Amino acid sequence: MLYYYAIFTVFAIVAYMIVVDKNVAIYINLMIRYAGVQIKRAWWIARFHPNNPFSKLMMRWNVWKMTRELEKTLKISSKDLTDSKK
Repeated sequence: MLYYYAIFTVFAIVAYMIVVDKNVAIYINLMIRYAGVQIKRAWWIARFHPNNPFSKLMMRWNVWKMTRELEKTLKISSKDLTDSKK
């Protein structure tokens, strides 16, 4: 119960500051946008960093897909191209 009163008090103080001073509203808006930019930045780093296992897996899938499409267009099999003696 005390938790809810504390949260309500914090939001009431912030709402009062927004009503009294326009700069607080601008600051809060900028901080929300900044948080969104940081979340997007983290998502891009997670997706496209070269040492990330997820990006390596995606690259393997893309290469595998391109290989299958190339095999279909050239009507060959990659198994015929590999050396089976090794």
